[in-house]
Amino acid sequence: MRHQDAVAPASPAMPESISLADGVVVRGLTEVAELEAASRLYREVFSYSGEDQGINPRLLKNLLTYGGTVIGAVDAVGAVRGMAFGWTAVETDQDDPHIYHFSQAAVVAQDLQGQGVGRALKNVQAAVAHRQGSSRMRWTYNPMISRNAHFNLDVLGAQGRWFTRDALAGPGTDRITVEWRLGEASSPPRSLRNLPGEEFEAQLAAQPLTAPGQIHTGADAIAFAVPAQQPTDPSVIELLRSRFSEIFDQGFVAVSCRRVDGDLALYSFTRPASAA
Repeated sequence: MRHQDAVAPASPAMPESISLADGVVVRGLTEVAELEAASRLYREVFSYSGEDQGINPRLLKNLLTYGGTVIGAVDAVGAVRGMAFGWTAVETDQDDPHIYHFSQAAVVAQDLQGQGVGRALKNVQAAVAHRQGSSRMRWTYNPMISRNAHFNLDVLGAQGRWFTRDALAGPGTDRITVEWRLGEASSPPRSLRNLPGEEFEAQLAAQPLTAPGQIHTGADAIAFAVPAQQPTDPSVIELLRSRFSEIFDQGFVAVSCRRVDGDLALYSFTRPASAA
């Protein structure tokens, strides 16, 4: 378990175009043909077929016109192989008002997954959002899929701030909303307490978590075991949902999710300093 700052690179290190292997370039999409290709890719990657599940070029064009982002990974022949899109939003909490960017989705063609394309899409999207005036970026993920949690928390360094049951108005759509601070934010970051390092790790090593739903709690940190693969057993799912609700209700934030072995992954939570 380790401290995560959840801060994206500062402005000078936030390029709006990133070149990857094999001629793939991650950049903003602007041409109608690119927006059409991005819309098709979105449906293909998610295997969407319903009328209410797609996006279209007109929507993406309006996002570009009115404060949104449409980022693509374009290969050497001009094909769109990855895409991300989102829009500007406003947090109206009187204690912490700010402008943020909500990243609705990021998708990558199957043959390019695991090659850094998703990370580049998020980084370029963050750079564009920061230039447009957002101090933070948020998005959601399914907390039952440990590889997604690892990517968002450990690879990108975002923090899981809120857990919502049935977030998409249907069963099986629980989501964790993560927050990522963009560069030199206008408001000071809400720092995390240091995790109780060696003592907590020693306790966890002496009494390791071995089954989904088990928890080890310290003064300012929690370790929570989940299945390495997305669970299908309704009783396990309900147990995990209850655990997530309890942990977030206590004011903890998710900072890491790492596989222990082929069957188990371990979420790490800590507490914002303001939660004292």
